[in-house]
Parts: sequence; C-alpha cells; structure tokens
Amino acid sequence: MKRTKVSLNKKNNLTPEEKMERINENLTEFTEDDYLFTINYVFTEFLVRQSERGNSLATIDFYKRFYKKFCKFLNEIGCEPKETPIKMITKLGATQMTFMKYLKSFGVNEQTVNSYLRGYRAFGNYAEEEGYIQGFKCPIKKVEAPIKQVYTDNEISKLLVKPKKEFYTEYRNYTIINLILSTGARSNTILNIKMSDIDLEERTITFNTTKAHKTTIIPLNSDITRILKEYISLWKHASAKGYLFFNEYGEQLTRSGLCKAIATYNKNRGVEKTSIHLFRHTFAKHWIQSGKDIFSLKKILTHSELAMVERYSNIYSNDLEKAVNQDSILAQHRIKSGMTVSKRKKIQLLDSKSNPLAG
Repeated sequence: MKRTKVSLNKKNNLTPEEKMERINENLTEFTEDDYLFTINYVFTEFLVRQSERGNSLATIDFYKRFYKKFCKFLNEIGCEPKETPIKMITKLGATQMTFMKYLKSFGVNEQTVNSYLRGYRAFGNYAEEEGYIQGFKCPIKKVEAPIKQVYTDNEISKLLVKPKKEFYTEYRNYTIINLILSTGARSNTILNIKMSDIDLEERTITFNTTKAHKTTIIPLNSDITRILKEYISLWKHASAKGYLFFNEYGEQLTRSGLCKAIATYNKNRGVEKTSIHLFRHTFAKHWIQSGKDIFSLKKILTHSELAMVERYSNIYSNDLEKAVNQDSILAQHRIKSGMTVSKRKKIQLLDSKSNPLAG
C-alpha cells in the first residue's frame, strides 16, 4: 500500500480510513506494557501533581487548554489520547516540530505557539522525570514580546466616573478597577482578598494569593484608601465569607464572573477594551514612565524574577523615549543666548536685509 504524507493543513484533515491506517503504522512498535500508560493517563496524573504542588487554578486551566489543543493535534495525526501510549510523544509523528506546524496552520502568532509549547514542555518533562519516556526535548525559541495596548487616559477617565452607591455590582467593579490601577494586582489575587486583609489605618493591603505563592503587603495611596473605606463601609455586611469582592449573593466571585462583569462595565461606559489584565499593564506602564525603579515594581507586581519586570521596560521603550523628550530639564527650561531683546532684533533685521528670501 502506498504511504501518503500526512498534511497538517486544516483543509486536508485525515479521513477515518486514513486515520485508522496512521494509527496502525504508529502503534505497531509498542509493547503490551506500553499501552498501560496512555497519554491521557499520564496527563491526568500530571494535573494531580500540579495541584499538589500548589499551582494556581489559572495555571491548571492553562495546562487544560494546552491539552485540549494537543488532543486535537493527536487526532489529526491519527492518535487517540486515551488509547495511545505516552511514548508516542517522542516518536516522529508527535514531536515538537509537528505540533508547532499544526499550531501555525491556524495562523496564530509566535507568542501563542510558544504558550502552547510551554504546556507541552512541562507535560513532557514530567513524563520523563517519572520514567514514562526518554529523550524528550522541547527547546522554545525566544520571541520578542509585542507592544501591548493599555488603557488610554481618555478610557480611564470614562471608567473612573464614580457610579451611584445603590448599584452594588457597578460600584464593586468601579472599586476593583481603581484597586488594580493602584496596585497592579492580578485578577486571581483580587478574587481572594478578604476584608481582614485591608488595614485602612496603616494604608496597606495584604495579598495572600499571588502567582509566586508569597504573601505580600502593598502600601495604598490616599485615593484608593478613601475609595476602599467607602466601599467597605457600604457593603461589608453583605459578604458571606468575608471576601472583599463578591457576587450579588454575597459569595466569592469566580474568574469568569469577574471577567464578564468588567467587560459589561467597560462597554456600558463606551470603552471597547475589556481585558482585566490590561489594567495591570496600564499600572506598569505609568510606573515606568514616571521614572520609578523596577525593583519596587517587581515587589508590587509580585514577580519572582526581575527579568519579568524588565520586559515592561522593553515593551514600553518607545513611550519612554517620548517621555524623556517631553519631560527633560532642557525641554522645560528655555535656553538663554546671552543677548538682549534689542540686540536679537537688530541681528534679525540685518539678516533680512542681506537675504531678501529669508522673510
């Protein structure tokens, strides 16, 4: 039988017959023991281990999104994750290069490809550490981070118009946006703040849920302290379990609930951008443009490595150049020539007489 080369183009998906042929070709070299540890079996074990290590729900969700895409890729080359041995991911058909080709066939950018590859690498490394496979490699080419859009001053002005106190959800969303713009907190951190984490007297807030798994105390400026004080005085009694921000039933907000709430809030105010994470980028950009040091920014953003914060400097380099030109001392102070006004006028008059085209 003639062997046909498998295409990873979406327009040329394998037929059921071709998939069956591909499965037979790929799986004949595996032993009976190999089938005890399928790709799906090892991934389920991988997820359990990630939870035991204390990884956040956001990280677990990321691995699930990667695996969903990876399963579609496996089906494309004729493999069923629940029946295919984990050793398949080191074979020719399911290597990093073929997975990359599959991802790029959808027209996604390099950043998105790298994101999926990080999930693939974490899964493959785990499988090798546990002795399920050997020789796994997944080098990831570093890609320059794109310049991310942030909320403009005009958009922020629209979003920070204070709503009426009677409408809880809108007032809550207003408070959340103010808090992120004041601290750069991630959405998962916001969801887990409790009333007891706020110290209005000392003007501090304690972040107990961070990506780095470290408790961090952040100072609050006078504006956000005032906003939080008013919010807490109005709604403290309504929180069922002491959470600072909750849904209309007094229960802890979910990630999806928060995303939908902010999206609705923004659109109702004429702002098309709806990303919660963009508020964090907006905070970082303003911090850098104001000339503050990145070491303090690293602590406030709760990054474990300085390199992550340095990316913000690289991303907003063009904006920094603009700020340097506009805010420099020389630009703000008129340079004196040392000549009197009458002497300058006399020179200008002589110039115009000697060069009639000058005027």
